[in-house]
Amino acid sequence: MQIAHIPKVNARYWSAITFASLFGTNLGDLYAHEAHLGIWIGTSILAALAACVFLFERRDHSPNEIFYWLVIIIIRTGATNIADFTKHQISWPLFGAILTVLLAGFAYASQLGNKRREAEAEAQGMPDTGVAYWLAMLTAGVFGTFVGDVCSKLIGQGYASLALGALLLAALAVWRSNATHRFWLYWIALAIARTAGTAMGDFLAENKTLDIGLPIATAITGAIFVAILLLWPRKGGRAVPITA
Repeated sequence: MQIAHIPKVNARYWSAITFASLFGTNLGDLYAHEAHLGIWIGTSILAALAACVFLFERRDHSPNEIFYWLVIIIIRTGATNIADFTKHQISWPLFGAILTVLLAGFAYASQLGNKRREAEAEAQGMPDTGVAYWLAMLTAGVFGTFVGDVCSKLIGQGYASLALGALLLAALAVWRSNATHRFWLYWIALAIARTAGTAMGDFLAENKTLDIGLPIATAITGAIFVAILLLWPRKGGRAVPITA
């Protein structure tokens, strides 16, 4: 993805990523429940949509981050469906271990691309957004969906939402203050944001006290996500580089 289409990694970015996780969780569940396409057809359609976004992104050279966020939402939606399907096909400990290894591998590979592009991307605060980056982002989404569901089952959606939200704030504080390991802290914080988003999105949609249901929860989280992107100035705030 072109550097002009990559958002700065700052408070605005992390707020948008967090609500993209909530929105993608709800949208993924809504997509699976309403479309009834099955895992293979449903995921194939999302992959085709992502490919179309990348195709248009290549032809647009204006500074415009909409392509990045569209792919983020599409990938998050697909990750929700992939995780919900796969976790019933394999033992949970093994699935978690596989996802952890894949995420670490793709994340590491994302820093092995073109050095010039890597330096330009790092100035924005993230790795080069090549193929490995997006595979790592997809894996982080699957990982977050899986671990978020496990946490919700173990301690309940409400407590899981609070605990994971606090863990995310702590991870972001460490990410900001530690320049030496900021590359890996970026991916750790992102995986936690995906995990927290799963618990929070499910809590909002399924909580009996709120009783708003999945469609309204999807509309709410989607509206907040869009509001962050539109109302929070893109130029506001300094990007935190990966390397000091």
